[in-house]
Parts: sequence; C-alpha cells; structure tokens
Amino acid sequence: MGTDERPNASLDILILGPMPPPYGGVSAHLGRLVPLLERAGLRVGVLNHFQSTDMHFVVGALNRNPINYYRLPRRFRARVVHYHHSRWPQLVAVALGRRGSSARYILTLHSGDNHNRFQLASKIPFVSRITRWAFRRFDKVIAVDTRIASAIQNDLDKQRVEVLPAFVESPDEDTYRYEPSVEAFLDSDRVLVVTAFDVQFLHDGGETYGLDTAVEAFINLAGDLEGLQMAIFIARRPSRPKARRHLAKLERRLEQEGLRERVLILFGLPLVSALRRNAIFIRPTRAEGDAVSIREAQQAGVPVVASDVTRRPEGVVSFPTESVQELCAALRSLLDGSIPHRKEVVRRDVQEPLTDPFFNRLVRIYRTELMSQARARR
Repeated sequence: MGTDERPNASLDILILGPMPPPYGGVSAHLGRLVPLLERAGLRVGVLNHFQSTDMHFVVGALNRNPINYYRLPRRFRARVVHYHHSRWPQLVAVALGRRGSSARYILTLHSGDNHNRFQLASKIPFVSRITRWAFRRFDKVIAVDTRIASAIQNDLDKQRVEVLPAFVESPDEDTYRYEPSVEAFLDSDRVLVVTAFDVQFLHDGGETYGLDTAVEAFINLAGDLEGLQMAIFIARRPSRPKARRHLAKLERRLEQEGLRERVLILFGLPLVSALRRNAIFIRPTRAEGDAVSIREAQQAGVPVVASDVTRRPEGVVSFPTESVQELCAALRSLLDGSIPHRKEVVRRDVQEPLTDPFFNRLVRIYRTELMSQARARR
C-alpha cells in the first residue's frame, strides 16, 4: 500500500509508530496496545513507521520518510497525535507538521543513547536549537524510564514530562510456533536467549545491543557446559556494511572456537515463544530505555541477566556493562542454582490487561489531552 492512507478518518488518537514486522520492543508494545485502546472505546489509527498496513487499525505507512511525517498526520481529523520517537529528522518533521493543527501532540521516548540527549546537547548549535524547539511543540512527553526523563527535564517544563514504562502483556503470543528445527534447538538442555532490534552502533563506536558481549560470555561458558546453547533474535536483518561485517565477525569468532553450531541466529521472528523453562534471557545492552523484552521474560517466568546501563526491574540480575567476566559469573550462578528464580508462570485472565497500571495511566493521559483539545476548540 506504500504511503497511501485511508483519508477522512475521524480519530480520537492517531499514533505514529512501528507495527510488526519487524518484531521489536516498540512494535510489540503498539501491536498489543492498540486493540486494548479500541476495547476501551477510543477510536485509534496508526501510521506505521514501516511499510505494512495489514492490521485493520493501520491507516497508512510512513516508510521512515520525513516528508510523510510532515504531511500524512495532517490528513486525518485526529484529536490527539502520538509520535513514538524514531529518528531526529522524523521528530522535526512531526513538529513542523503541527502548524495550524488543533490536535494535542504527545511524544514518547523509548530508548536511545543519552550521550547527546536525543540531540538536545548536539555540538552543532543549530541542531540543538531545532531539537529544543521540536520538543516544545509537544504538549506531553512520555519517557519510559527516569534516566530518559532526567536527560530532557532541564529543557522542558517538568509538568509536561511523564515517566511511564511501556510493557503491555499479550496472553496470545506464546502460542507462536517456529519451524521444527528451531523448536528442537530451543527445547534443548539450556538456552541463553539474546535479542536485538538490529545491529547498530553508538556514538563511541560500541555495538548498542551488546551482542559481542553475549557471544564472548557464551564462548567462556560453553567449554565447561556442553549442553549450553544460545539463540540470538534480531528483528531486522542488517543491511549496512558495518553492521554486516560486525555480525560476520561474531560468527567467525564462534567458528574459531568450534561453537558455531551451538548458536542460532534468527531474523524477523517474535521473541515471546522462545521464553521457555530452559531459557535464560540476557540483555547486555550499552544503551537502554525500559526494555519490553525484559518484562516479557519476567512475565514468562524466565530468569533475566542484564547490564546495569540503566535501572532494571526488581528480580533482574545485573552486571557491569560490557564486563564479560561479570556476565559469566552471573550466568554461572543461575545455571548452578545459587541464584533462585521463579519457575512457575501464572497467566492472567485475557481481560486483565485492561486493569494494568500502565494502561490505566496512559488512558488517563489520553483523556486529559482529549478534554484539553475539546476546551481549546470551544
């Protein structure tokens, strides 16, 4: 359907954000959230960051083109426009597109390298000024954790900033079945599960999701633990030369150690069904917001080991970011049972996500903005 959209829709909420595929944390969040919002009586449409318009509530595709972020939201009679941050040009385009609109605008910051505070602290004065202007075009800014909120609070009215984690439970996704060979691999003795949206790099050159840290830890452990395997889920197959070279380097490293057959690299597949009783979920990221994947693993009763790059949910075993030695120590403690973890999974009733604190808080934010928009029109 390209950038075509279904025009003349009258909506309470128009969301600009990613929808699966690919299966990343934010796309999983929105794919679960929108049906719940519809059940709560809100008229919701989504302009997808990517190309797919298969879901009934997706009203157009943005294709990551900044021009579309400027022009497409203006074609809908939406009372609230909610932009889930993607990239700097798209942020500026959405802010520019607000001109003349009576809608209320919300921005959610999910994650990222806070080194330059989403370009607010750019060394290029023009970029930092434009970013500050763009942020102030939004009536409400939602940060998924306190670290992101603190990175932006000096540039915004504190009353405009809300901290709200982004996990929405879906009781149905764990029924997904992989192809038989993948199922057999995941059902083996013990599997370390790692995930990344894609292969990308920070300003200092470090690989964002820490796949290199996970691979080195696996190499250190695998010699003593013959039944240990690792599954790496990457939502988007790398396309840039640097990313492809990095992944190829990790594969060569495993081959040199004779371990390549004990590591499965999967692209474009949902994660939740891989979170089984025999799994340990690893999150060795060098930059982070509030990782949806960690909360998915905890909901599935899977132990989690994560870098301390940000504050982690209660129950997560943390290790110093980039420390292969400390990651190995944490994993050994889990594997030998010296760190207990919850093994039984208690599923909620399918209706209960509507009473989730996150969901209630988000609906309150939406309803407040809808009332503000109605007052402004009157």
